[in-house]
Amino acid sequence: MAVIAAAYGTLIALTPRTAMMREVAWPQLLPLSGLYLVLGIWGFDYARRRSSVPISLAYLLIEFAIGMRINTLAWEGSLPLILLPLAAQAVVLLPRVLAAGMCILVIAGVSGNLSWVPAWPHWLRNIAQATAAVVFVVVYVGVAQREREARQRTEALAAEVAQLAAANERNRMAREIHDTLGHYLTVIHVQLEAARAVIGRDPERGMLAVTRAQALAKDGLTAVRQSVKALREEGSVDGIAEQIASLVDSVRDERFSVALTILGTPRPVSAAVALALHRTTLEALTNVRKHANAANVEIELAFRDNGLVQLRVHDDGKGAVEETVGTGFGLRGIRERAEQLKGRASYRMAPNEGFTLDVELPA
Repeated sequence: MAVIAAAYGTLIALTPRTAMMREVAWPQLLPLSGLYLVLGIWGFDYARRRSSVPISLAYLLIEFAIGMRINTLAWEGSLPLILLPLAAQAVVLLPRVLAAGMCILVIAGVSGNLSWVPAWPHWLRNIAQATAAVVFVVVYVGVAQREREARQRTEALAAEVAQLAAANERNRMAREIHDTLGHYLTVIHVQLEAARAVIGRDPERGMLAVTRAQALAKDGLTAVRQSVKALREEGSVDGIAEQIASLVDSVRDERFSVALTILGTPRPVSAAVALALHRTTLEALTNVRKHANAANVEIELAFRDNGLVQLRVHDDGKGAVEETVGTGFGLRGIRERAEQLKGRASYRMAPNEGFTLDVELPA
């Protein structure tokens, strides 16, 4: 539309004042020009929204006919450039073959209007100029359209990334809730059940179980706070061996016994690694309690000289078969957490031969 406005401005500026009213049919030219501009704006928008080839083709041919009529009313072929936007619109609205045909029609219209008046006698030069103008418009519109499509793809990819980040965040929060609250609520439930079973005949032992449940509730709140801190802050954590020992101590009154072995020299680890080791131990003990039917559990925490920290949990329970392991959220969460920290997690098991979980993380 800027090309059309510039063409009309040029017509008014260059038309000799003596011929202004005599040679230019303004009473017809002005209404047709208004129709051409309005149809060029609203008709193009309508055709693009409908995405119909017949409607788009009809719109472009009607605009071309109006533009040709306008050029017969103008002074000495001064308005053929108003046809150029039709080539740009054809590239947007029509398939490639039809768009090429419309561009050829525009070239013919522009060069024809120039050649039919005495002031522009060189028809070959006019065709070359019209072709160059149409090619420029088509290339420019093509570049603009590709840029718009690239921007739309970028926006779509950004939306996908945001959705993926939200899904990862949901998975992370679900894992934290499962690994922390799931364990502590299970142990507290066990302690309260034990207190309920013995408090009538052995009040002292029953109160001991209640006291332990209260202590576990307090430890659970502390663990939640530590999780939030570890997720928000970087830095190292000292005393991970003591944290694991505290978890072992919390299950000493249960049906199975737990032995902890520390190998190597304990050293500080990153907050994320400390959280992973803590959560893995919680999950392993919860799985033993729920599924293993084990009498003994061995936990080994090894600080290797190569900078790795290895946690191994082995029980002498009933074991499992491959098809029933790894589908639950707990082991999947352990593996995901290890992979996020550039570590690895694996397990070994067999029916009636116990279960072994290995996690190796860079400190």
